Amino acid sequence: LIKFLLFLFLLLLLLVEVIYAKVGEQVTLVPKSNQRQYVYWHLGNQNGPQLAWLNHLGGKGINLTDEKWKSRLSLQDASLVINDIQQEFFGTFVCKMTSSGKPDSITEYKIIQIIGKLDVKPDTLLLHGDILSLTCNLERTPQVQNKPSIYWLNPQGVRERNNQGKVNVPATSDHNGQWSCVVKDNNNEKKVHVPVGVVGDSHQYTAADTSLTIPCSINSGVTWEQILTKELEEVWWDFVPKLSSGAVSVNRERLFDFNVEKRSLTPGQKKGLRLVSSNKKENLSLTKSKGSVEDRGHYNCSMKFKNGRTLSNTVDLDVLQITSQPGKELIYGQQVNLSCSTGDPLPNDVMLNWTKPETSSRYVQYPTHITIPEVRKGDSGKWRCELWQRGKRLTSAEILLKTEPRLSVWMLVIICSAAVILLLLLVLVFIHYRRRKVQFNHSYSFLFNHTEIVVQL
Repeated sequence: LIKFLLFLFLLLLLLVEVIYAKVGEQVTLVPKSNQRQYVYWHLGNQNGPQLAWLNHLGGKGINLTDEKWKSRLSLQDASLVINDIQQEFFGTFVCKMTSSGKPDSITEYKIIQIIGKLDVKPDTLLLHGDILSLTCNLERTPQVQNKPSIYWLNPQGVRERNNQGKVNVPATSDHNGQWSCVVKDNNNEKKVHVPVGVVGDSHQYTAADTSLTIPCSINSGVTWEQILTKELEEVWWDFVPKLSSGAVSVNRERLFDFNVEKRSLTPGQKKGLRLVSSNKKENLSLTKSKGSVEDRGHYNCSMKFKNGRTLSNTVDLDVLQITSQPGKELIYGQQVNLSCSTGDPLPNDVMLNWTKPETSSRYVQYPTHITIPEVRKGDSGKWRCELWQRGKRLTSAEILLKTEPRLSVWMLVIICSAAVILLLLLVLVFIHYRRRKVQFNHSYSFLFNHTEIVVQL
């Protein structure tokens, strides 16, 4: 009975902490108590090789005899820091703390490797429709009461259901970005990030009167070199405009043809667009210095590969624009309606935010427009609307309003000037009339006198 109680007592003193990490990370092992006189760090168990030590007098030391531990071990206060942990370092570490008059405190740290990977080469690009295969597991299962749960978060931060550490789905543009493998138990949570590159359809927003760039179906993070690994042969651009009614035109316009092997470019209907050819991410992108609402539509970039497969992806371009009714130059007291729209209804995850001049206060805001019942001086300035998606600003548009009193200084100057001019004209007419009258009277008198002389003769 005494041995059993002693065993339970020692078991209570022996604490076990599980830490999840991946190769290359920094791992910090923190002691459970600050009340110590001597701290010893061991590998494997409390009788294993000593890695580091320190005491309450300020003395400390690190085992540097083993080459593989050099430049990787350091002490931060009483914590043991392992930099750039490699696969052979995963295992058990023991912290033994002693104090006079107190039993030893022993803590085991079990560092378990998380292996999260994309089951293709890291530099290989997935085409739209290819199978996206992700796996995440532990190097070994920790001996704990409840096994940790393992699952994936997609680039939108949404948990993939019932995957048990595995994802096996056809790739789409929504899968492009950073995936996170999550290992979670009662005490902690650890994430391991895996980048995934997918060439697929995308939606793009820009604003009127700003420059625009339309990538050739290359999502963020995908390089031109990755595209070339798929043995790209030919690329061409088509454009289907959106009508003012919001409907899509039936007319398809060819913009450019580009032969990758011959490096030859055949332009079509450019529409002010320019084709960029470089070794950067935006290779074969379309650019325009100043966009307009006429640029709304579907831009289709087709990629033909040597294996006979043609991948056609569409960039749906929406142009954000602010309009003001009745106009931008307003008189105090007028009602103004500001509307901000791309011409199409916004997706559920895209929000529109307004930014007004600081001096403006009286207005009624709706989701896509603002009504100012009576404009005042404070309403002058820049009004901006922005499109946001999951905490990221997509684009913004601005409009400058000018407001003036009903009789501004310039209007008074113009009115007074007009009155003066009118008065001068009246004076000139009067003077001219008087002169004509004097001349007429003089001529009549002269004629009368001469007639009298003739009669006398």
